[in-house]
Amino acid sequence: MTKKIDVAIVGAGEVANTIHLPSWKNIPEADVKVLCDINMELASNTAEKWGIGKFTTEFDEILDSDDKMMIDICTPPMTHKDLVIQAMEAGHDVILEKPMVMNGDDADAILRTYKKFEDEVNLCIIHNFLFEWPIMKLRSIIEKNNVDVLGVDIRMLHTSNDEMIADRNHWVHDLPGGRFGENLIHPVYVLTNLIGELSIRDVYTSKRGVYEWVDFDELFSTFNSGDKFGSIHVSFNSPRWTFPMSIRVYGKNLIVNFDGSNQTFTVQGRCVDGYLPHQPLPEFRILRDAISNSSQILSSTFRNFTDFITGKRKRAHELLFRSFIEYLLNDVDMPYTVEEAYSSTRTFLEIINTL
Repeated sequence: MTKKIDVAIVGAGEVANTIHLPSWKNIPEADVKVLCDINMELASNTAEKWGIGKFTTEFDEILDSDDKMMIDICTPPMTHKDLVIQAMEAGHDVILEKPMVMNGDDADAILRTYKKFEDEVNLCIIHNFLFEWPIMKLRSIIEKNNVDVLGVDIRMLHTSNDEMIADRNHWVHDLPGGRFGENLIHPVYVLTNLIGELSIRDVYTSKRGVYEWVDFDELFSTFNSGDKFGSIHVSFNSPRWTFPMSIRVYGKNLIVNFDGSNQTFTVQGRCVDGYLPHQPLPEFRILRDAISNSSQILSSTFRNFTDFITGKRKRAHELLFRSFIEYLLNDVDMPYTVEEAYSSTRTFLEIINTL
């Protein structure tokens, strides 16, 4: 018989209904027992929709449960600190939506509490882009080819009709950094995962859009991690979206490029030994590179189509939840640690504080 983990959902808003609950529904090792939201009607309707046997407006009812729960917190980030600390102090495991928190003191408090109780409880900060198929494939290419990474460039591009930035009443505009306070954490934790703990070199912002309730809608930042370099550009004025982002990895032996606007990979190796940039490149070499890139793009496109038709690709949250459960039940390592998530959060907050 499959061992099940009892799950409690805290927060019955869009994140729970469109991402978390559909993901938990596909995981046989998890059983969502209870849902909590301060809005009784929302809690009741969501519980009925997803077949959850119990709902409540009182978080203490979950904390006082006789059985250990995995408490899935998907409320806005300004509420996170107290909820996650209370849950860990009560002896429950916690899975926490990003961003972890919105100030450094709160991040420190959560890490401190986790360290105090880490022999009894487990904590997972949701850095879901690490489970998106392009990021997993990128890491696989790097590992299989022993790529000695020199630098990484990340472009996270949105069109101006992004649903959060375009809605002047959306809660993201109450966050430090506005829309960036919600989504900048994504490229920061991906870059951290690829090159290590980040030191910020520069941060630039500008406003190129028309929304009067937005102070800036372009952000560019540069980093180093030891002798490796990285950059992040987040835009809300692009003609096209990148999903989840476009990434170019520069290594000593390979350049790996993922184009998030058309979901394609290309990998380029070394030039022929002896070739120098100022020398004429024979036409057959140009043709060979062009054919190689074109065939890789076609291959990626075909694979995307077949994976879509067959339903092969799972949503990133589902893969993350499965990974965390595998860690809890079978002690299989997650692809990142609480400490790495904390480091990414501190870097993210440092950028936000400069805006």
